[in-house]
Amino acid sequence: MRIERDTMGEVAVPAEALYGAQTARAVANFQISGWRMPARVVRALALIKRGFAEAHGAVGALPEPVAAAIAAAADRIWRGELADQFPVDVFQTGSGTSTNMNVNEVVAHLAERLLGDSGQWRVHPNDDVNRGQSSNDVVPSAVRIATLLGLRQELAGAMGALAAELARLAEEHRTTVTLGRTHLMDAVPTTYGRIFAGWATRLAETLGALERVAERLHELPLGGTAVGSGVGCEPGVVERVIRHLVQATGLPLVVHGHPVAAIAGQEALVATADALAGVGRVLFSLANDLRLRGSGPFGGLGELQLPAVQPGSSLMPGKVNPVIPEAVAQVALEVEGLAAACRGSAALQQLDLSHATPLLAWNLDTMMRLLSASAVALAGRCLHGLQVDAERARELAAQSPALATALARRIGYEEAARVARAAQAARESVATAARRLGVLPPEELDRLLDLDALAGVERE
Repeated sequence: MRIERDTMGEVAVPAEALYGAQTARAVANFQISGWRMPARVVRALALIKRGFAEAHGAVGALPEPVAAAIAAAADRIWRGELADQFPVDVFQTGSGTSTNMNVNEVVAHLAERLLGDSGQWRVHPNDDVNRGQSSNDVVPSAVRIATLLGLRQELAGAMGALAAELARLAEEHRTTVTLGRTHLMDAVPTTYGRIFAGWATRLAETLGALERVAERLHELPLGGTAVGSGVGCEPGVVERVIRHLVQATGLPLVVHGHPVAAIAGQEALVATADALAGVGRVLFSLANDLRLRGSGPFGGLGELQLPAVQPGSSLMPGKVNPVIPEAVAQVALEVEGLAAACRGSAALQQLDLSHATPLLAWNLDTMMRLLSASAVALAGRCLHGLQVDAERARELAAQSPALATALARRIGYEEAARVARAAQAARESVATAARRLGVLPPEELDRLLDLDALAGVERE
């Protein structure tokens, strides 16, 4: 151990640690979950530090060697190095000050190493690395950047792969007739092409809603410092920092028009969590439908054959369960719970600061990771290789009393209902019951009860 000092006095720090006293205090104080601040957030914080260092060097607010050393040190963290130097628990001070100081201390320590042992230059974590900043503006800014990067780098590709599989299945089964089902009961015929296309559309619409909500994250409250007033931030610096961030990330970032709004409240992050939960709800619906349509093989619907990826039972030989959809459904439930916690964080938006930013950071990052991984699994280990039993699907549609719907416009609702009841009672098709009852000529019945026409299959 070595002894470090801060404004509260001396504290012991692991000898090889790059962080200092404030980080060590935070590690001791917040031994709660073992969950560390997401790496994307730490990297985004380091990128902000790099931007401020370069900007302060350019305007003469920091000596050029110090600015360059801070920028170089922060760049290492931005590149993903030194992850073990950020041990602070997610459940910490609500502003994220502990994580901000963790990054400040590591950057300061590294920068001093780069400047050498001459002692000519000292780098202070607050005065130099955190110059022009407050945890209140840089932490929510880092969370916004990290979330945008996660959406672009992780979620978009995973959902794109899932959408591609749904589109492929929709095209492959555009003429595969099946029985429509509403209220879990028989309805008029449809096609599996329409069903898969419907899922793809629901996913696309929900992702579109997420994208629109996430546009609000492009506005960063940098320069607002503690309460949105900008105290301690030199003129012209923030504009330089934003240009640096845009160049480094490729994101269309701008300075928030009213920084106080994104410091005192985190509605944009909460709205993003809600939109992510919306994506999860579509995945939940899709996973459950796959389970139902693949149920059986004899006691259920048995229309879908999901890929067998593992044995299904420790007791029953040969049983194969829909394990991928079940895992995805559980992810969706977890994501819904995380979104609820994000909504609840509004209770900690008090006076001039939102006091639950670390919670939002961890929940958003976890939601994106879970949704991305489950979408990849669903696309690659379930939809890819999924088979539709077209013969069984068509047979169930042909035998359903719901086909009497096609007769209603010709013979009336009540007479069509009589045919449906007769078919169900005799366990025969509507066509057979209608012929037996003599409601219409056979040729007209054949035309009205044509399965492909009823399902809307386009004739080639």
